[in-house]
Order: sequence, then C-alpha cells, then structure tokens
Amino acid sequence: MTGNKGAALGKQYARFLYRHIRFAVNSNNISKSRHIEKIMLLYDGSGKDKISDLTVNLIKGFLCSYTEKFAKQYIEPKYIKKMVVEKAEFNYGTESFVSREYELPYIVNENGKCEYVLLTPKDMLREDEPAINRKDFFDSYDDVRKVIDNESLRAYVNNYIGKAVFDYENKQKQNKKAILESSIRKIEKQAFKELVREYPILYDYYIKYVENNSEQVCIDAREECNEELMKFYENSKTLISMFHKLGYISNEKLEAREEAKCRLKFFKHIIEDCDGYRALYYNGKQIAKETDLQRLFKLVWYGTSYKVDAEPNNGRGEADFIVSKGSRNQNIIEFKLASNSKLEHVFTQVKIYEAANCSEGSLIAIFCFSEEEMSDSIKMINDKGYGTSIGESIFLIDCRNDNKKSASIA
Repeated sequence: MTGNKGAALGKQYARFLYRHIRFAVNSNNISKSRHIEKIMLLYDGSGKDKISDLTVNLIKGFLCSYTEKFAKQYIEPKYIKKMVVEKAEFNYGTESFVSREYELPYIVNENGKCEYVLLTPKDMLREDEPAINRKDFFDSYDDVRKVIDNESLRAYVNNYIGKAVFDYENKQKQNKKAILESSIRKIEKQAFKELVREYPILYDYYIKYVENNSEQVCIDAREECNEELMKFYENSKTLISMFHKLGYISNEKLEAREEAKCRLKFFKHIIEDCDGYRALYYNGKQIAKETDLQRLFKLVWYGTSYKVDAEPNNGRGEADFIVSKGSRNQNIIEFKLASNSKLEHVFTQVKIYEAANCSEGSLIAIFCFSEEEMSDSIKMINDKGYGTSIGESIFLIDCRNDNKKSASIA
C-alpha cells in the first residue's frame, strides 16, 4: 500500500538456507519434482511471508517480464515508466544477481519516489499458507504414513506410533482414568515429530502426499483467489455505488472530530441499513478483516478537504486513522473486530496514540459479526466504565447477516 520495500528475509534466514539447501533440492526420488518450499518444513519461523519473499526473489525476472507485457497491452502509457529492477536475474557465469530495465506500472510513495509494481498471475496466488507448509506436515502425519511405499519404514513408523499410544492407554488404565481420543491424537503427532528427526525422508513422503492431492490444492487456490476478487473488486464496487447513491453531504466547518463522527455514523448506516453488510461476506462466510474494513472506510471520505491518514506512526505505533485540518484540529479513529482477543486493550491503545499525536479524544468502531460478539462487546464496554460513550465516541457496528430481514417480511 505504501511501496515495494519489505522487511526482507534477513541474514538469519540466509544462513539457514545456505546450511540446508541440499535438503531442499534433494527429493530422494520420492516426490515427482523439487519444491523449494520444502526448506520451510525445517524452519521454526516458517510462514507464508517468508516463502512468498523467497519465491518472488527466485522468479523476479519472470514477474517483471509478465508485468511488462501486461502493462504494454492493457495500461495507459502515462502510468508506465522505465524502471531498473535490482536482482532481476541470476547470471550463472559470474554467479551473481544482475539488474535489468523494464517498462512497468508504478506508484509514487510517501516520499515522492516512484516505485515499480509487479503483477502476479492469479493461478499462482494463495491467500492462505502454501500447500506445502510446516503446520500441515505435522497435522497430516496419518496421511503421510499411508503413502510410504518402503514397507520396512512404514512398519517401523506404525509400530513406533502404535507403541506410544499403547503406553498411554496402559498408563490410563492403571490410574483408572479415561482414554481420551484428543490425547491419543497428540501422542501420535508427538511420536511422528520424534520420528522425523531420525528419518528426514518422511518430509519427502509428505510432499508426495501433497502432490497426490494436487487437484484439491488447485481448487483451494482458485477459491481463495475468487474470495479475494469478490472482496476487493465486486464488493468494493457495490459499496462505492452505495456511497455515491446516498450522497453524503460534507460540512467543512465542522471540527475534525465531529466530521469524523458523522462519516463513521454514515459508514455504520451503509453497513446496517443499506445492505452494505453483504460486502463483508462471500458464500455466507465472513471475509472481512480489520484491514479490509479500514480500506472500505476510506471510500466514505471521497470529496473531502480533511486530511485522512491511514496507519500513521508518530512514535508509539500505528493508529488506524487520523483525520485532521491542521495539527491542532485532529482526531484518531481506531477499528477493532469484536472477535479480537485484545479488544479491551483498545482503550489503553487510543490513549497512547492520543499522547503521541497531541490529540484529545478518539473514536472507536467495533465490528460485530454475531449476536454473541455484540453482547460481549457491550458488556466489556460497560465493565470498563465507558457505557455512556456508546453512540458518542464508541460505535458498535452490526455486521451480522442473520438478523436483517427484508422490509416486506420484517
């Protein structure tokens, strides 16, 4: 949203990759092909950010060429610049990365500098973890041992796990305690983790298991992509048309706090009374996260002369929004999902932001997706002593899809 620089993979990961690269590229003739994400099965800090960063670095030249071709065909020339991309390709002769020049779409970052944008073919996109990941590896231990074609290894794995379960059951019987299925699953998984240290070849059998289910992987990826497209394209278009149709009238003489309050009430009205809540669901499932709601809220501020900064950091963390007309006329708005486990911390949070930004008073929006979330939020607010602030500085926004009957049957 602000540029193409990230935290990078870091030296610790680089050293880890250097030590284990042979492990990553050796399939032991078990899986059909090599998978660089195999390296993440060993890494404690594994996650989708690390593997996506690694992937982009490995295929950056392809992504640049793909984006350049797409941009020349579909994007107006005024939105394209010749840009030098560092480490675009690897020169095997000199054993070093080299830069290349491409014609790419760009954004202007907050420092006024042009930064290139890379596009990704949607059949490569995943919103969730990649198909091969550390958590799924340990969760799939039962499926992994079924694909082991080495009979002696499979027998040893089954025997080792079976003995661990047998010892647990015996112990429970001796102590006259119940044998719990959930405990058996934990013991089996722990035994599998112990086996992996002795037989790392089990990683390859896991990859074989994933390859055997490649059709499901493709279905999952397409569904994730469709969900994101619905969220950011179709649903956003629907909300934008609502905002324009309902025509919010701005009063430029209001203090920033009062104008922010009016816009927040308008946003609440759109979601609760004008079917805006529909844009927060896909196939009946909640798709909206706090960051999505923040992006949608920006739509409410079309045609404004107020300055609206999203996630500014003035020393003590990032507030969701600061609405201002000059340094002495500003207000903080903080968004929270009612399901957030740290919801009650929001009152401390806004006080810190107020001190850092020399601002007095904040607005808090809490988004509830169930009746339970709504009642729990009201109770928490009352318990904290802020009950009288509901509707004034605290706004509970009802995003439920099960309590909004059409007017004809209400």
